[in-house]
Amino acid sequence: MIEIQNLKKVFEGVTAIEDISLKISKGEVFVLLGPNGAGKTTTIRILTCIIKPTGGIAYIDGMSIFDESKRIRKISGLLTENPGFYERFNAVDNLRFFSKLYGMDENIIDEDIKEYLEIFHLWERRYEPVGNFSKGMKQKLALVRALIHDPEYIYLDEPTASLDPETSKIVRDFIRELKSRGKTVILSTHNLAEAEYLADHIGVLNTRIVAMGTPEDLKSRIFGKRVVIEFQGDADKAKAIMEELRVVYQLERGKVIILNPGIKNSVIVGKMVENGLDVDYVYEERHSLEEIYLRLVSNHG
Repeated sequence: MIEIQNLKKVFEGVTAIEDISLKISKGEVFVLLGPNGAGKTTTIRILTCIIKPTGGIAYIDGMSIFDESKRIRKISGLLTENPGFYERFNAVDNLRFFSKLYGMDENIIDEDIKEYLEIFHLWERRYEPVGNFSKGMKQKLALVRALIHDPEYIYLDEPTASLDPETSKIVRDFIRELKSRGKTVILSTHNLAEAEYLADHIGVLNTRIVAMGTPEDLKSRIFGKRVVIEFQGDADKAKAIMEELRVVYQLERGKVIILNPGIKNSVIVGKMVENGLDVDYVYEERHSLEEIYLRLVSNHG
């Protein structure tokens, strides 16, 4: 588990993050959403013990980021925006070098290198200098480096940036695979569809955490539940039924929209049918994660 308490970071008088408190359960995918400069990368850099906070504290598996940074680094894998490889070395030599920094056995290193390079379609290019790689290839290699020592906590800062759609899908599917293996994944992304596809929980960050929950929880909290009933028949009858049931509603041509009904849909529909209305469709109006994100960020900008 990751536990963050009142985390704050100030750079030369500029507050990057402030009063961040949250818990991330082991084995979940937690997504940090927020505009550029919101503090996503700063938060990840603190959790991986690259920088220290100005205030507050965080614990990884009960270990303090202040007192046990070396142990935390050993169980953490990090993908950053800038890969930072030795460009004259080939992919295999780069991965061997970084693997040895984690104290991995050489036989295990080579087995894992082959497995991951094949997954991300880099095996055929393994002996080429990394300096010849495209930005997307370097991004994939950086992801392999983050995973090579089998960390328990994996931090991915914009993991599909610079990747083509096919490779992005491979990465997203592999993140789900990591979850199935019991790994904890913390990722930041600007891709809202990606966040909705992957996240167990989402933290919307704009220097502070402005909202947190599952994608469905956020939709319900921000917009409320909106049930739409499409019907045929007398609109005045429909209006009278809504008034009798004391629900908040909006009547449009051929349909009634009910906000946070508080009673079962079947009760409302039953009442309408009893009064001679033909009900065609009943469904919950859904909002996209993009709508939620834009509303939250604009309200806390």
